Amino acid sequence: MGKKPLLLRVLILAILIKEGKLHGYLLYKKILQHTRMRWKPSIGTVYHTLNEMVKEGLVSKYAENRKYNYVITSEGIEYFVKNSRTPAIRMAGVLATILEAYLKIPKANSVLTKDLRERLMTLKKILQEYGI
Repeated sequence: MGKKPLLLRVLILAILIKEGKLHGYLLYKKILQHTRMRWKPSIGTVYHTLNEMVKEGLVSKYAENRKYNYVITSEGIEYFVKNSRTPAIRMAGVLATILEAYLKIPKANSVLTKDLRERLMTLKKILQEYGI
């Protein structure tokens, strides 16, 4: 079956957990939004991955208003938890260190864009909630 795009699968599942049901193109746009267009999987790759995930029972697909919507299943939640934990812990530690460094730089606020400052503060709150 070959190696599956784990990061794309985990990101799709995370977005579906956060947003609920989404049609394919909106899900694609959310991926671009969350990655700030730094990583742009093709729309064909996203639909191919979604169809694989439907076959594996990770997401459900149904037609509504002439569009196919996708929702995460309980198997998808289990997959997400199993496959996102280790990368999330690794990334959280790295991001926490980067955040601490930015906060210790004198006049860091003048270096940070408004968007980055907001994202770092959101990250700080999330990390604090989970004791990281």
